[in-house]
Amino acid sequence: MSVATPVSDKHPYPYLQPFRPASDHSFPTPPVVLSQPDHHPNTTVDDSSKLDLSQPVSVLLKESTKIAHEKAETSDGAKALLSGALPRDEYIRFLFALWHVYSALEAALDDCSEHPSIAPIYNPPILRRTEAISSDISWFLQTSSTPSDWQRHPAYRSFLPLPTAVRSYVSRIQTLAAQPDPTPLIAHAYVRYLGDLSGGQFIKRIIAKAYSTDGQGTNFYEFARPGSGVLDGRANSGDLLKLKAWFKQGMDDAVQIDHAKRAVVDEAILTFRLNEDILSILGREPTQTQTISSKSPWTLVSLVAFVTGSLLVLGVSYHIAEYFNTPM
Repeated sequence: MSVATPVSDKHPYPYLQPFRPASDHSFPTPPVVLSQPDHHPNTTVDDSSKLDLSQPVSVLLKESTKIAHEKAETSDGAKALLSGALPRDEYIRFLFALWHVYSALEAALDDCSEHPSIAPIYNPPILRRTEAISSDISWFLQTSSTPSDWQRHPAYRSFLPLPTAVRSYVSRIQTLAAQPDPTPLIAHAYVRYLGDLSGGQFIKRIIAKAYSTDGQGTNFYEFARPGSGVLDGRANSGDLLKLKAWFKQGMDDAVQIDHAKRAVVDEAILTFRLNEDILSILGREPTQTQTISSKSPWTLVSLVAFVTGSLLVLGVSYHIAEYFNTPM
């Protein structure tokens, strides 16, 4: 195991990096090239040789995923989510899927936390979402926040067996974590956490209004406020800005080899596709969850709009991030 070294003062919250391997972040062997899932044969950039690999990986990710973001920003479905048109029951199903995705992602990050590429972005007290999602599910279903409790609810039972999209996403994450070089996991953390820290804050207000949560049921979008090395309340916009800067710096420190940059970029694009698949399961078939609330009828038009536009969680989040990511 590498010996941790002092963290540079350039990080906005130095204590966010409790472990920094004493290495130059080089890789003793090339990253393992993994095959793409069969249902997404063309998920990499058109020609990764065109990437300007002299740029930091955070810049490459921003540029290479721009099309996916713009697609979401201009979709009719974005209007559906912004108007609060998503039925409450479908949002609960979305939380079920996210709980499985984050459970897999955060278990993978735990397992790989001392790898030189993962350590710089690893900080579960600040970033971890699994328990927050469980808390939101329990609020919507009026159960305890223990997964074994809400998983007995008819709404969750009707979600089983897990949709193929959820199983594929989880399997992908687990496959990456099992490799000698888990560097591509960075892409999954980037897509999810940066979206949560950015546009997720805007989505939180929409959800609160649409479902009359009165300050409840939106823990997924809440981040603890770092302060003097301890967690102190909820993060404000300034805290979120610094957290995102820290995360990007961690990625840039960790991924400096050309083939590693390509691997992370390709995986990020695939990650967006996997998230599209998760959204596509919503409203596909009538289930018991759709009987919990009958106030918001689900029409084919609104379904198509939401499946496309719910990428707002990832897409519009990037647009809003343009404001938060201005230079400090």
